[in-house]
Amino acid sequence: MENIRPVTVTDILCARDQRAARQKAFLSRHAVPLISFTMNIAGGIKCDPLIERAFREGQARVLRELDRMGAKVLEEEESISFTGCEHLWAVDFDAQALKRRMCLIEESDALGRLFDLDVISRDGSHLSRGSERDCLICGAPVRACARSRAHSAQELYEKAHEIIRTHFREQFIRRTGEMAQRALLLEAVTTPKPGLVDCRNTGAHRDMDLFSFMQSASALRPYFEECVRLGLDGADEIHLQYQGMLAEDQMLSAAHANTHKGAIFSLGILCRACGCCGEDAPMEAILQKAAETGAVYLRELEIKKATSTGGEAQYQQYGLTGARGEAASGFESAVSIGLPALRQALADGRSLEEAGVSALMHLISQVHDSNIIRRAGMEGQKWAMQQAREAIDHGLADLEDMDDRFIERNISPGGSADLLAVTYFLHFLENS
Repeated sequence: MENIRPVTVTDILCARDQRAARQKAFLSRHAVPLISFTMNIAGGIKCDPLIERAFREGQARVLRELDRMGAKVLEEEESISFTGCEHLWAVDFDAQALKRRMCLIEESDALGRLFDLDVISRDGSHLSRGSERDCLICGAPVRACARSRAHSAQELYEKAHEIIRTHFREQFIRRTGEMAQRALLLEAVTTPKPGLVDCRNTGAHRDMDLFSFMQSASALRPYFEECVRLGLDGADEIHLQYQGMLAEDQMLSAAHANTHKGAIFSLGILCRACGCCGEDAPMEAILQKAAETGAVYLRELEIKKATSTGGEAQYQQYGLTGARGEAASGFESAVSIGLPALRQALADGRSLEEAGVSALMHLISQVHDSNIIRRAGMEGQKWAMQQAREAIDHGLADLEDMDDRFIERNISPGGSADLLAVTYFLHFLENS
């Protein structure tokens, strides 16, 4: 980054003079209050990629507040240089009200502590915040720490960077966990879903309903966030597996039914893969990391002789690898079947729910579903695939009748529903 270089006292004084000149010019042109935004960064380096990213976050927060207040921006100017990041707004609004709102931004979280949001009245005076800010490191009044030189500039610089890194790490964790939770919630309410719980009925289920899925999805958000942390911290598959078992406990406690066991497995792997690859990683890299994790669990299935789960029994009987195989393939069914169907429906002007229904039907028509096989055997699987293909050929017009037929045969394509949740998650990833 070209802007990274140490500043001198002369540089700082020159930057202050230039800032004061810009403020004076703004006041002369508009005669309205100004908001001057700079970053509170100690040390010789005033601008680097991390500082600039935090500055961009601060700009976004100021603009959101101005929009909420209905405040009109008459002019603005940004300056990014080695002497620091600055933004100046001329705002047609009450100065005291602006100052109160800017103080709230500064006090909103640890990152806000690094924002210096001055409000300048029409006469050029700087409005007081009314109370002294606390030291970044010890929490004492900042002026007392400055006078006693309790902390070095390097310590303060490093603390500022720690605050910024922590903020964006946690933001990434929350955003990824939210996408996983949203995928579960949207999968649950997508209607109609033949044989599955949806807004129409409980499908071929007697032990769960839509509320069960809502409660389970709500309880699982912390698990998905923890999976991202595991990836960021480099934790292995054993730790992921243990967190999955804890999540199943949370699911059963919240829903009293096996609402999301498959999704806990699949979305947990994907969330950890997101953490392993880092923020803004391409989806291909995330899927590759997920495949590596899935391969670990698939090897366990291949060497295991006893069958304690339905998936293990189907592997022994039919050679079907189920959810583990999907993960080991990089969720190939979601990538090559669900996601293209979702994209096409959206491109055709369909709603996200309608696109989800289309994705689900394409998945049912092509994927061997362990839940269908467990309930209705391989003949039931073939019948369900044929039903889905016919529904697609007829433009998905008679899905409620198909739902009734699935319920009559006690068929629930739960594996395909899990892949629909994965499809939604991947859709959010590529559009985030």
